[in-house]
Amino acid sequence: MERKKFIATLSFSMLFAFGLTLRVIFIPAKTLDMRFGYFVWYDMIAAQGILPSLASQSFGYNPPFIYLLALATLTKGFLPKIIAIKLIPITFDILNTFIVHRIVKTQFPEGSRPLLAALLFWLAPTIMVNSSFWGQTDSLYTCFLLLALLFLLQQRTSAALFAFGLSVAVKAQGIFFGPLLGLLFFKKRIRWYEFFLVPLAYLTAQIPAVLAGRPITSLFSTYGAQGETFTKTSMNAPNFYFFLSTNDYNASLVIGIPLAALLLLAWMLVGGRKAYSLTPGILTLAALISLALTPFLLPKMHDRYFYPADVFSLLLAFFLPGTWFVPIAYQVISLLAYAPTCSTFLHEASCRLPYSSTPSRSGSCFGNNGH
Repeated sequence: MERKKFIATLSFSMLFAFGLTLRVIFIPAKTLDMRFGYFVWYDMIAAQGILPSLASQSFGYNPPFIYLLALATLTKGFLPKIIAIKLIPITFDILNTFIVHRIVKTQFPEGSRPLLAALLFWLAPTIMVNSSFWGQTDSLYTCFLLLALLFLLQQRTSAALFAFGLSVAVKAQGIFFGPLLGLLFFKKRIRWYEFFLVPLAYLTAQIPAVLAGRPITSLFSTYGAQGETFTKTSMNAPNFYFFLSTNDYNASLVIGIPLAALLLLAWMLVGGRKAYSLTPGILTLAALISLALTPFLLPKMHDRYFYPADVFSLLLAFFLPGTWFVPIAYQVISLLAYAPTCSTFLHEASCRLPYSSTPSRSGSCFGNNGH
Protein backbone atom coordinates (compact mmCIF):
# COMPACT_ATOMS: atom_id res chain seq x y z
CA MET A 1 0.00 0.00 0.00
CA GLU A 2 2.79 2.41 0.93
CA ARG A 3 4.62 1.51 -2.28
CA LYS A 4 1.56 2.34 -4.40
CA LYS A 5 1.12 5.63 -2.57
CA PHE A 6 4.78 6.48 -3.15
CA ILE A 7 4.53 5.68 -6.87
CA ALA A 8 1.35 7.74 -7.19
CA THR A 9 2.94 10.71 -5.40
CA LEU A 10 6.10 10.47 -7.50
CA SER A 11 4.11 10.21 -10.74
CA PHE A 12 1.97 13.20 -9.82
CA SER A 13 5.05 15.25 -8.91
CA MET A 14 6.80 14.42 -12.18
CA LEU A 15 3.76 15.18 -14.34
CA PHE A 16 3.06 18.37 -12.41
CA ALA A 17 6.67 19.42 -12.99
CA PHE A 18 6.27 18.61 -16.68
CA GLY A 19 3.20 20.84 -16.94
CA LEU A 20 4.98 23.60 -15.06
CA THR A 21 7.99 23.33 -17.38
CA LEU A 22 5.77 23.74 -20.43
CA ARG A 23 4.23 26.82 -18.89
CA VAL A 24 7.66 28.31 -18.25
CA ILE A 25 8.60 27.67 -21.89
CA PHE A 26 5.46 29.50 -23.06
CA ILE A 27 5.92 32.57 -20.82
CA PRO A 28 8.10 34.64 -23.25
CA ALA A 29 5.25 34.84 -25.80
CA LYS A 30 4.12 38.48 -26.02
CA THR A 31 0.59 39.06 -27.24
CA LEU A 32 -1.03 42.28 -28.37
CA ASP A 33 -3.10 42.17 -25.19
CA MET A 34 0.20 42.09 -23.32
CA ARG A 35 1.82 44.89 -25.29
CA PHE A 36 -1.10 47.30 -25.45
CA GLY A 37 -3.05 46.22 -22.37
CA TYR A 38 -1.35 44.49 -19.48
CA PHE A 39 2.09 46.06 -20.00
CA VAL A 40 0.58 49.56 -20.21
CA TRP A 41 -1.51 49.03 -17.08
CA TYR A 42 1.44 47.51 -15.22
CA ASP A 43 3.66 50.49 -16.10
CA MET A 44 0.94 52.93 -15.08
CA ILE A 45 0.49 51.28 -11.68
CA ALA A 46 4.25 51.07 -11.16
CA ALA A 47 4.64 54.77 -11.99
CA GLN A 48 1.61 56.18 -10.14
CA GLY A 49 1.48 53.85 -7.17
CA ILE A 50 -1.12 51.26 -6.26
CA LEU A 51 -3.75 53.36 -4.48
CA PRO A 52 -3.92 56.20 -7.06
CA SER A 53 -4.10 53.62 -9.85
CA LEU A 54 -7.01 51.75 -8.27
CA ALA A 55 -9.03 54.95 -8.50
CA SER A 56 -8.37 55.19 -12.24
CA GLN A 57 -10.97 54.34 -14.89
CA SER A 58 -8.29 53.72 -17.55
CA PHE A 59 -8.29 49.94 -17.27
CA GLY A 60 -10.17 47.71 -19.67
CA TYR A 61 -10.84 45.07 -17.00
CA ASN A 62 -12.85 45.10 -13.80
CA PRO A 63 -11.04 45.95 -10.51
CA PRO A 64 -10.46 42.38 -9.21
CA PHE A 65 -7.88 41.66 -11.90
CA ILE A 66 -6.33 45.10 -11.41
CA TYR A 67 -5.80 44.30 -7.73
CA LEU A 68 -3.73 41.29 -8.73
CA LEU A 69 -1.88 43.28 -11.38
CA ALA A 70 -1.09 45.88 -8.73
CA LEU A 71 0.36 43.18 -6.49
CA ALA A 72 2.43 41.98 -9.45
CA THR A 73 4.11 45.39 -9.67
CA LEU A 74 5.59 44.79 -6.22
CA THR A 75 7.96 42.31 -7.89
CA LYS A 76 9.31 44.87 -10.39
CA GLY A 77 12.67 44.93 -8.65
CA PHE A 78 13.42 41.26 -9.31
CA LEU A 79 10.95 39.90 -11.91
CA PRO A 80 10.45 40.92 -15.56
CA LYS A 81 6.92 42.22 -15.93
CA ILE A 82 5.89 39.54 -18.42
CA ILE A 83 6.70 36.88 -15.81
CA ALA A 84 4.98 38.80 -13.03
CA ILE A 85 1.84 39.22 -15.14
CA LYS A 86 1.65 35.65 -16.41
CA LEU A 87 2.20 34.28 -12.93
CA ILE A 88 -1.32 35.51 -12.14
CA PRO A 89 -3.21 33.09 -14.42
CA ILE A 90 -0.65 30.34 -13.84
CA THR A 91 -1.22 30.64 -10.09
CA PHE A 92 -4.94 30.20 -10.72
CA ASP A 93 -4.15 27.14 -12.84
CA ILE A 94 -2.58 25.67 -9.71
CA LEU A 95 -5.55 26.67 -7.54
CA ASN A 96 -7.97 25.21 -10.07
CA THR A 97 -6.00 21.96 -10.13
CA PHE A 98 -6.66 21.54 -6.41
CA ILE A 99 -10.33 22.51 -6.78
CA VAL A 100 -10.80 19.96 -9.57
CA HIS A 101 -9.25 17.36 -7.27
CA ARG A 102 -11.64 18.37 -4.48
CA ILE A 103 -14.70 18.27 -6.75
CA VAL A 104 -13.99 14.75 -8.00
CA LYS A 105 -13.16 13.65 -4.45
CA THR A 106 -16.73 14.50 -3.38
CA GLN A 107 -17.89 11.61 -5.56
CA PHE A 108 -14.83 9.36 -5.23
CA PRO A 109 -13.31 9.84 -1.75
CA GLU A 110 -11.08 6.81 -2.24
CA GLY A 111 -8.90 5.80 -5.15
CA SER A 112 -6.86 7.63 -7.77
CA ARG A 113 -9.62 9.35 -9.77
CA PRO A 114 -9.36 12.75 -8.03
CA LEU A 115 -5.60 12.81 -8.63
CA LEU A 116 -6.05 11.76 -12.25
CA ALA A 117 -8.65 14.48 -12.83
CA ALA A 118 -6.32 17.09 -11.36
CA LEU A 119 -3.45 15.97 -13.59
CA LEU A 120 -5.58 15.92 -16.74
CA PHE A 121 -6.74 19.44 -15.98
CA TRP A 122 -3.19 20.65 -15.31
CA LEU A 123 -1.91 19.13 -18.56
CA ALA A 124 -4.88 20.03 -20.79
CA PRO A 125 -3.53 21.95 -23.83
CA THR A 126 -6.14 24.72 -23.79
CA ILE A 127 -5.51 25.37 -20.10
CA MET A 128 -1.77 25.79 -20.64
CA VAL A 129 -2.13 27.88 -23.79
CA ASN A 130 -4.64 30.22 -22.18
CA SER A 131 -2.60 31.09 -19.11
CA SER A 132 1.08 30.82 -20.01
CA PHE A 133 0.99 31.41 -23.78
CA TRP A 134 -1.75 34.05 -24.00
CA GLY A 135 -1.53 35.28 -20.43
CA GLN A 136 -5.32 35.52 -20.38
CA THR A 137 -7.46 35.69 -17.26
CA ASP A 138 -9.99 32.94 -17.95
CA SER A 139 -8.54 30.79 -15.19
CA LEU A 140 -9.48 33.52 -12.69
CA TYR A 141 -13.23 33.66 -13.21
CA THR A 142 -13.38 29.92 -13.88
CA CYS A 143 -11.84 29.39 -10.44
CA PHE A 144 -14.98 30.83 -8.85
CA LEU A 145 -17.22 28.80 -11.17
CA LEU A 146 -15.45 25.65 -10.03
CA LEU A 147 -15.97 26.73 -6.43
CA ALA A 148 -19.65 27.33 -7.21
CA LEU A 149 -19.99 23.78 -8.52
CA LEU A 150 -18.16 22.40 -5.49
CA PHE A 151 -20.53 24.26 -3.17
CA LEU A 152 -23.56 23.03 -5.13
CA LEU A 153 -22.33 19.45 -4.81
CA GLN A 154 -22.05 20.09 -1.07
CA GLN A 155 -25.58 21.60 -1.09
CA ARG A 156 -24.23 24.98 0.04
CA THR A 157 -26.30 27.07 -2.34
CA SER A 158 -25.65 30.42 -0.67
CA ALA A 159 -21.89 29.94 -0.96
CA ALA A 160 -22.34 28.85 -4.58
CA LEU A 161 -24.24 32.03 -5.46
CA PHE A 162 -21.63 34.20 -3.75
CA ALA A 163 -18.87 32.43 -5.70
CA PHE A 164 -20.86 32.98 -8.90
CA GLY A 165 -21.11 36.69 -8.11
CA LEU A 166 -17.34 36.87 -7.64
CA SER A 167 -16.86 35.16 -10.99
CA VAL A 168 -19.01 37.77 -12.73
CA ALA A 169 -17.09 40.49 -10.87
CA VAL A 170 -13.84 39.19 -12.37
CA LYS A 171 -15.10 38.67 -15.93
CA ALA A 172 -18.47 39.10 -17.60
CA GLN A 173 -18.23 35.59 -19.05
CA GLY A 174 -18.96 34.22 -15.59
CA ILE A 175 -22.61 34.87 -16.45
CA PHE A 176 -22.53 31.72 -18.62
CA PHE A 177 -23.10 29.79 -15.37
CA GLY A 178 -26.32 31.73 -14.78
CA PRO A 179 -28.73 29.46 -16.70
CA LEU A 180 -27.74 26.55 -14.44
CA LEU A 181 -28.70 28.60 -11.40
CA GLY A 182 -31.99 29.48 -13.07
CA LEU A 183 -32.66 25.79 -13.66
CA LEU A 184 -31.92 25.03 -10.01
CA PHE A 185 -34.29 27.81 -8.97
CA PHE A 186 -37.14 26.28 -10.99
CA LYS A 187 -36.22 22.92 -9.49
CA LYS A 188 -36.59 24.52 -6.05
CA ARG A 189 -32.96 23.89 -5.14
CA ILE A 190 -32.24 27.63 -4.77
CA ARG A 191 -34.46 30.07 -2.88
CA TRP A 192 -35.26 33.37 -4.58
CA TYR A 193 -33.73 35.57 -1.90
CA GLU A 194 -30.37 33.80 -2.20
CA PHE A 195 -29.90 35.49 -5.58
CA PHE A 196 -29.29 38.77 -3.73
CA LEU A 197 -25.91 37.28 -2.83
CA VAL A 198 -24.83 37.69 -6.47
CA PRO A 199 -24.86 41.53 -6.55
CA LEU A 200 -23.56 41.52 -2.98
CA ALA A 201 -20.51 39.52 -4.08
CA TYR A 202 -20.05 41.76 -7.12
CA LEU A 203 -20.10 44.91 -4.99
CA THR A 204 -17.86 43.37 -2.33
CA ALA A 205 -15.21 42.77 -4.99
CA GLN A 206 -15.28 46.48 -5.90
CA ILE A 207 -14.77 47.82 -2.36
CA PRO A 208 -10.98 48.36 -2.57
CA ALA A 209 -11.40 50.39 -5.78
CA VAL A 210 -14.17 52.50 -4.21
CA LEU A 211 -12.09 53.12 -1.09
CA ALA A 212 -9.22 54.20 -3.35
CA GLY A 213 -11.51 56.85 -4.86
CA ARG A 214 -12.99 55.27 -7.97
CA PRO A 215 -16.54 56.51 -8.76
CA ILE A 216 -19.14 53.86 -8.00
CA THR A 217 -20.97 54.46 -11.30
CA SER A 218 -17.84 53.56 -13.28
CA LEU A 219 -17.83 50.07 -11.78
CA PHE A 220 -20.81 49.12 -13.93
CA SER A 221 -19.57 50.48 -17.25
CA THR A 222 -16.53 48.29 -17.92
CA TYR A 223 -18.43 45.41 -19.46
CA GLY A 224 -20.48 47.71 -21.67
CA ALA A 225 -17.28 49.28 -22.99
CA GLN A 226 -15.81 45.84 -23.67
CA GLY A 227 -18.87 44.93 -25.72
CA GLU A 228 -18.25 47.86 -28.04
CA THR A 229 -14.62 46.96 -28.77
CA PHE A 230 -15.35 44.70 -31.76
CA THR A 231 -18.08 44.70 -34.39
CA LYS A 232 -17.89 41.12 -35.60
CA THR A 233 -20.47 38.38 -35.25
CA SER A 234 -17.81 35.98 -33.99
CA MET A 235 -14.17 36.32 -32.94
CA ASN A 236 -13.23 32.77 -33.99
CA ALA A 237 -15.75 31.33 -31.53
CA PRO A 238 -16.88 27.82 -32.53
CA ASN A 239 -20.57 28.66 -33.01
CA PHE A 240 -22.75 29.26 -36.05
CA TYR A 241 -22.09 33.02 -35.98
CA PHE A 242 -18.60 32.16 -37.23
CA PHE A 243 -20.11 31.61 -40.67
CA LEU A 244 -21.76 35.04 -40.83
CA SER A 245 -20.11 38.10 -42.34
CA THR A 246 -19.52 41.51 -40.77
CA ASN A 247 -22.51 42.76 -42.75
CA ASP A 248 -24.70 40.54 -40.57
CA TYR A 249 -23.43 42.13 -37.34
CA ASN A 250 -26.47 44.27 -36.49
CA ALA A 251 -28.89 41.50 -37.43
CA SER A 252 -26.98 39.05 -35.23
CA LEU A 253 -27.49 41.35 -32.25
CA VAL A 254 -31.15 42.17 -32.91
CA ILE A 255 -32.11 38.56 -33.58
CA GLY A 256 -29.41 36.52 -31.87
CA ILE A 257 -29.52 37.96 -28.36
CA PRO A 258 -33.32 37.74 -27.84
CA LEU A 259 -33.35 34.29 -29.44
CA ALA A 260 -30.57 33.12 -27.15
CA ALA A 261 -32.45 34.47 -24.12
CA LEU A 262 -35.63 32.64 -25.13
CA LEU A 263 -33.86 29.34 -25.79
CA LEU A 264 -31.94 29.51 -22.52
CA LEU A 265 -35.13 30.35 -20.62
CA ALA A 266 -36.85 27.39 -22.27
CA TRP A 267 -33.98 25.13 -21.22
CA MET A 268 -34.20 26.40 -17.64
CA LEU A 269 -37.97 25.90 -17.49
CA VAL A 270 -37.99 22.44 -19.05
CA GLY A 271 -34.99 21.27 -17.03
CA GLY A 272 -36.35 22.81 -13.85
CA ARG A 273 -39.88 21.44 -14.11
CA LYS A 274 -39.03 17.95 -15.34
CA ALA A 275 -38.98 15.22 -12.68
CA TYR A 276 -35.56 13.59 -12.32
CA SER A 277 -32.98 13.00 -9.63
CA LEU A 278 -30.32 15.70 -9.57
CA THR A 279 -27.32 13.44 -9.02
CA PRO A 280 -23.77 14.84 -9.00
CA GLY A 281 -23.35 13.61 -12.56
CA ILE A 282 -26.56 15.25 -13.79
CA LEU A 283 -25.69 18.47 -11.95
CA THR A 284 -22.26 18.56 -13.61
CA LEU A 285 -23.87 17.82 -16.97
CA ALA A 286 -26.31 20.70 -16.48
CA ALA A 287 -23.40 22.99 -15.55
CA LEU A 288 -21.57 22.02 -18.74
CA ILE A 289 -24.67 22.59 -20.86
CA SER A 290 -25.09 26.04 -19.32
CA LEU A 291 -21.44 26.96 -19.95
CA ALA A 292 -21.43 25.60 -23.50
CA LEU A 293 -24.91 26.51 -24.72
CA THR A 294 -24.78 30.17 -23.66
CA PRO A 295 -21.73 31.21 -25.74
CA PHE A 296 -22.89 28.94 -28.55
CA LEU A 297 -26.17 30.84 -28.86
CA LEU A 298 -24.77 34.37 -28.45
CA PRO A 299 -23.09 36.58 -31.07
CA LYS A 300 -19.81 38.47 -30.48
CA MET A 301 -18.23 35.51 -28.71
CA HIS A 302 -14.46 34.91 -28.71
CA ASP A 303 -12.52 31.70 -29.20
CA ARG A 304 -11.62 31.62 -25.49
CA TYR A 305 -15.20 31.83 -24.23
CA PHE A 306 -15.58 28.05 -24.20
CA TYR A 307 -12.73 27.76 -21.69
CA PRO A 308 -15.09 26.92 -18.76
CA ALA A 309 -16.78 24.31 -20.95
CA ASP A 310 -13.37 22.74 -21.61
CA VAL A 311 -12.84 22.47 -17.85
CA PHE A 312 -16.30 21.23 -16.89
CA SER A 313 -16.34 18.64 -19.70
CA LEU A 314 -13.32 17.07 -18.02
CA LEU A 315 -15.19 16.88 -14.72
CA LEU A 316 -18.19 15.35 -16.47
CA ALA A 317 -16.08 12.46 -17.77
CA PHE A 318 -15.35 11.45 -14.17
CA PHE A 319 -18.93 11.80 -12.92
CA LEU A 320 -20.42 10.13 -16.01
CA PRO A 321 -17.70 7.84 -17.44
CA GLY A 322 -19.73 7.19 -20.59
CA THR A 323 -19.00 10.77 -21.64
CA TRP A 324 -15.21 10.25 -21.79
CA PHE A 325 -15.14 11.50 -25.37
CA VAL A 326 -16.68 14.89 -24.52
CA PRO A 327 -13.53 16.54 -23.04
CA ILE A 328 -11.50 15.19 -25.96
CA ALA A 329 -13.97 16.76 -28.39
CA TYR A 330 -13.85 20.07 -26.55
CA GLN A 331 -10.06 20.11 -26.57
CA VAL A 332 -10.03 19.48 -30.32
CA ILE A 333 -12.71 22.09 -31.04
CA SER A 334 -11.08 24.73 -28.84
CA LEU A 335 -7.61 24.10 -30.27
CA LEU A 336 -9.02 24.43 -33.78
CA ALA A 337 -10.59 27.73 -32.72
CA TYR A 338 -7.23 28.84 -31.30
CA ALA A 339 -5.32 27.73 -34.42
CA PRO A 340 -5.67 30.95 -36.49
CA THR A 341 -4.30 33.12 -33.70
CA CYS A 342 -1.58 30.70 -32.65
CA SER A 343 -0.38 30.07 -36.21
CA THR A 344 -0.10 33.80 -36.85
CA PHE A 345 1.92 34.26 -33.69
CA LEU A 346 4.28 31.41 -34.60
CA HIS A 347 4.72 32.88 -38.08
CA GLU A 348 5.64 36.23 -36.57
CA ALA A 349 8.08 34.57 -34.18
CA SER A 350 9.75 32.61 -36.98
CA CYS A 351 10.25 35.80 -38.98
CA ARG A 352 12.33 37.20 -36.14
CA LEU A 353 14.78 34.30 -36.23
CA PRO A 354 18.31 35.02 -37.55
CA TYR A 355 17.84 32.99 -40.73
CA SER A 356 14.67 34.87 -41.70
CA SER A 357 15.10 37.73 -44.17
CA THR A 358 11.43 38.66 -44.52
CA PRO A 359 9.87 40.49 -41.58
CA SER A 360 6.35 39.56 -40.59
CA ARG A 361 3.59 41.97 -41.56
CA SER A 362 0.81 39.99 -40.03
CA GLY A 363 1.04 41.43 -36.53
CA SER A 364 0.60 39.39 -33.43
CA CYS A 365 -1.86 36.56 -33.55
CA PHE A 366 -3.53 37.81 -30.43
CA GLY A 367 -4.94 41.06 -31.67
CA ASN A 368 -8.46 39.66 -31.93
CA ASN A 369 -8.72 38.25 -28.44
CA GLY A 370 -9.23 41.35 -26.38
CA HIS A 371 -11.91 40.55 -23.84
